[in-house]
Amino acid sequence: MNRKGWFVRFLILGAIATILIIKVYLLIYVLLFVGIYSFLTTMLLFSIFVLSYFKYRDPFNNAKDLVLSSNHAPLVSIVVAVKNEEENIQNCIQSCINNTYQDREIIIVNDGSTDRTTEILKQMQIENGSKIRVIHLPRSLGKKQAIEHATKVAKGEIYAFMDSDCDMHSDAVEKAVKIFLSDRNIGALATYARVRDVHKGTLLEKMQDVWADGQFRLLKGMESSYNSVTCCSGSLSFFRSEVIQQFMYEWAHDRFLGLENFKYATDRRLTAHVLGTENTSTATISSQTSTYNINNTQILQNIRTSNKNFGDSAPLDQYANISSKIERRNYWKVVYSFSVRVNMGVPKTFRALILQQVRWRKSFIRSIFATGKIYWRRPFIAALLYYLSIGMKLIRPFVVIYTLFIMPFSGDYLTPVFYFSGILFVGMIYAVDFKLSNPNNDLWIYRPLMTLLSTFVYVWLIFYALITIKKTTKWRD
Repeated sequence: MNRKGWFVRFLILGAIATILIIKVYLLIYVLLFVGIYSFLTTMLLFSIFVLSYFKYRDPFNNAKDLVLSSNHAPLVSIVVAVKNEEENIQNCIQSCINNTYQDREIIIVNDGSTDRTTEILKQMQIENGSKIRVIHLPRSLGKKQAIEHATKVAKGEIYAFMDSDCDMHSDAVEKAVKIFLSDRNIGALATYARVRDVHKGTLLEKMQDVWADGQFRLLKGMESSYNSVTCCSGSLSFFRSEVIQQFMYEWAHDRFLGLENFKYATDRRLTAHVLGTENTSTATISSQTSTYNINNTQILQNIRTSNKNFGDSAPLDQYANISSKIERRNYWKVVYSFSVRVNMGVPKTFRALILQQVRWRKSFIRSIFATGKIYWRRPFIAALLYYLSIGMKLIRPFVVIYTLFIMPFSGDYLTPVFYFSGILFVGMIYAVDFKLSNPNNDLWIYRPLMTLLSTFVYVWLIFYALITIKKTTKWRD
């Protein structure tokens, strides 16, 4: 980021700080219920921008100089669960095949597809031979159990889970492996996702692309600054197999509110497990102790005397504290990398978008009990912001009702105007930030529209999701 870019960033923070001061005044002298909510949401917004700007560090920056050696490269199992994805599955699998990292296995699980997906998979298997392995399930079991089937045969030390409507960048796996090798305490890695072929897409696709940029780059960046990302998204995420393997059956057969196989919270539930699991490894640098069995002294000696694994350009002080990292008992790190990228498919129609958002809110409800009960173990600031955001999401529908409906009937027309203007202003702040990070991209104009959609449409879906929590919907609709 150049000086001009940093100047704009400070202007953004200054604008948010000004709003925060005004809301403190309103809180003290004018409003109470709405004032408290408004103040806390602005404080949360300010924290997200400050931490993502100044504290977040892409973990790939500490790993980019590592030179991977075939003698020490961990096997990566790329797993894709697919159902009725005839339009996207070939592009998805081809991106796995074209990846630059060679120590990999590609496992595709066909979850009882009824369209041409099965035919396409059979043809791709014939064309690519042993490069891919396809498992055909006789009936649909859902995404979780489909992935569980893959992990029963997967041999990788690192799992890469990718949705079937996505395609990863060619260097995604290689960069992810370097990140895992650079820090033995990393248990899971979230990646940066943007909408595929967005400039050819619909209005909704463009809105979702701008929204995704903020959700990944800012929100996950803030969480990653404390090694505590709350959701490794299904678009593409990486996990150490040793951390999640024993949990796969429980995850695939999740029980919640009397349901034996709760199909939601796929990504959040798995991430919550990593967040709440203690790293008890004390003597290995690999992702499985049985593979390398190297002690701390050997690791440091290898770094000092050989460039086989880390390269001549890798600074020694980067690994100087590796011994203390390994010896300390702590919880696994869950981080996000802006450098590891994937293109994702998103809903193209409003109905499909609403169905997606309902599913996500059911996942959110489940995550309150999964992530919420363990997140207090994470760093204090991260936990404080997480629980604050949960509270704000639950309160927001009542604030919207009170501000836009009850207050006007009470004769207060000015507060709803200020509230609506504030929402647009926040949308513009995100838009300016998007333009700053994507100078050649003109989609920033759609960000305020997405903010309005989120505030006045998405906000009500939490009630519908709660009422229909036990009702399962199609994986694709």
